[in-house]
Amino acid sequence: MEFGRELIRMDVDGAGISAATTNNSHHHPAPVLRGRSKAIHQFTQQTLPACKPVLTPAWVIGTFLLMGVIFIPVGLISLHASQSVNEIVDRYDTDCVPDTFKSNKVAYIKNASTSKGCHRYLKVAKPMKAPIYIYYQLDNFYQNHRRYVKSRSDDQLLRGLGYNKTSSCEPLAFENGLPIVPCGLVAWSLFNDTYSFSRGNKKLKIERQNIAWKSDRDHKFGKQVYPFNFQNGSFIGGGKLDTTIPLSDQEDLIVWMRTAAFPSFRKLYGRIEEDLEEGDTVVVHLMNNYNTYSFGGTKMLVLSTSSWLGGKNSFLGVAYIFVGSSSILIALVFLLLHVKNPRPYGDTVYLSGNRKDISS
Repeated sequence: MEFGRELIRMDVDGAGISAATTNNSHHHPAPVLRGRSKAIHQFTQQTLPACKPVLTPAWVIGTFLLMGVIFIPVGLISLHASQSVNEIVDRYDTDCVPDTFKSNKVAYIKNASTSKGCHRYLKVAKPMKAPIYIYYQLDNFYQNHRRYVKSRSDDQLLRGLGYNKTSSCEPLAFENGLPIVPCGLVAWSLFNDTYSFSRGNKKLKIERQNIAWKSDRDHKFGKQVYPFNFQNGSFIGGGKLDTTIPLSDQEDLIVWMRTAAFPSFRKLYGRIEEDLEEGDTVVVHLMNNYNTYSFGGTKMLVLSTSSWLGGKNSFLGVAYIFVGSSSILIALVFLLLHVKNPRPYGDTVYLSGNRKDISS
């Protein structure tokens, strides 16, 4: 009984407090907010005007159907563009090793007295319209390794010998007490296989200009910076550079210095500006200089045309088709659930954004 009386007393006291509060509000009205203060108050209380769509079943199902109708045609068009690209891919790192060195490929590539020349014969299965892009492809080469990526000096590439802070290039910053330009592991490991092509008795001209990004040539490699003391040590990495040509014009180096994100990558070597017809045989004369045998890598030569979407890559088209098909499937599932078990709509008046209208 005492506990019940206490609850009643507390309830009455609470009513009195509420009444007092109400009476005080009549005597001391809340200040009216205007201008910036009102906007800040609305922002902090999350009462700013906003679009608050109600996701009804019709809206959800319609949105998923629309996504499917848009994504699937885009995916089919992208896939068709990718499949219209013709490619010839030839792995040559194993076949170009003489039989006497098949069991010890590392000894072959390190033996300077052994000829590295090799001939490959590529059959053109479909017509290839110019320009035909020449790529070299390396697998199991981790250009994205943290220490490899950091082993360079972008300031030195742009300013040359005038920039001496090349500690990031160690241990390939100096040789015999003299600075190395360009320094670091990335430049030191420059790819140095070479290719030439012929069709019948006619040599195919390879265009080696404009294979690097224009922004790299103009802004990242100095026009007055020349190679210095490069590959002069006892331990030679990859290719050498012409000391009479500035770095901004050595596009093989510029292409190589843009490191790849994945261990399998392609880099542009040049372009063939002639059409190749179906049934043509292209003879490749190559020098197998680059050492991928020490780390279990592979080398491939790729001839490829291009489309409005770029090179051959089916991922984008497949991704669009997958997302579009999934959207239509989800829309059908939602539609069946809505037809089988319809739910009454709630009154939108009671949504948080409309409570102000209710109180008024």
